[in-house]
Amino acid sequence: MNLKELKIRVEEIIKDLKDNGNFPNENHTIDYKLKLNMDSSKDALTNFMINFTKDILSFSNSDGGIILLGIKEDDSSGAYEEVGLDQNNVALLKKIDLNLVSQKYEKICKVGLNIDLQSFKIGTKVFYYILVEKQSNVLVPINDFKEYKLNKGDILYRASGKNEIANNSTTDFNRFLQIKSNEKSKEFMDIWSKLLPEMFDINPREVLILNPISNKVYGFNAKDKVLSSSDIDIDHEDNGVFNIILNAISAGDIGKISNDEGKPIYKIVGELKAKSSRDFIYFTSLIEKIKNKTDYNFSSNQLKSVFKYLKWINDDKIKIENPVENKINKDKSEFIWIEILDRTHKIVFSQNAVEPLVKAINESKNHIDIFGKVLQKKQLK
Repeated sequence: MNLKELKIRVEEIIKDLKDNGNFPNENHTIDYKLKLNMDSSKDALTNFMINFTKDILSFSNSDGGIILLGIKEDDSSGAYEEVGLDQNNVALLKKIDLNLVSQKYEKICKVGLNIDLQSFKIGTKVFYYILVEKQSNVLVPINDFKEYKLNKGDILYRASGKNEIANNSTTDFNRFLQIKSNEKSKEFMDIWSKLLPEMFDINPREVLILNPISNKVYGFNAKDKVLSSSDIDIDHEDNGVFNIILNAISAGDIGKISNDEGKPIYKIVGELKAKSSRDFIYFTSLIEKIKNKTDYNFSSNQLKSVFKYLKWINDDKIKIENPVENKINKDKSEFIWIEILDRTHKIVFSQNAVEPLVKAINESKNHIDIFGKVLQKKQLK
């Protein structure tokens, strides 16, 4: 659960406590604590971390959670009592800066956490709650933190109302993996259950699905009456339209993209792949394939210099879209040629083009002839 969902849930719990005296049982999302164990020789932040570090990590690695402070649990009967926090506990919690808490977690597991800390009252008694947002990735301590009773590599998670260590044994780890697998399945189904009704309202045959990672678009092929995919060029630059749209969606600013009623809120940079007798890849896809195999960094313009060096073209300033056709060597059509697309002519490439280009770039002795300088070698990660 995110902080917004947790906020709604904790407000429901507090209202039920005030109105009816009802306590939900401790479970994988709810925990009660009577008070903090405090060491007067340590500052407020350190005391907070000693008390809650393991709990917060456990909830983060599970479904998020709520920690209610000032609630006593009777060990024999299991009943709960709203005792409230004493002045020392309240004074300490008032000093907690959540930004500093997040920085502590960045040192522990390289990730800052989203948490909230708020006070509330029942009658004259003061209580606090801590909300811990679920993390999409599993958080693991990168070192031993003995003060917080954390060991390097421990995978903490919440189960059956208590903190567990997933990697204590194979059985525990398999249990944890099953929980995470179920969560992913639920997330996937939640996404599609919300999306599918809208798709059917539109008409599924008119819906396209983009995969920006592989530069593909999926949709209904009306001619062959099947679902099919095609290559598509997508502008992946930080200031490109695709990323502008994604950023606007995440910020809830879709309306700011266009001020004109009826104007499309986005455009796709590129063309759908036309039906061709030959398989081909676009220039952007070619660059990605070569980058994965070369030892050197290069730009798109430098790649055109390699085309010229290999005598595939006679002008390294050639345009990929609507090029001058006589600047491409037709004898090299096994590697490079022009496809006629819906609205444009575009230079495309065969899969066979990758290896000779990689070989040319990796031969550093040819760099001066090709680029006029030696390319910078990739840094090993």
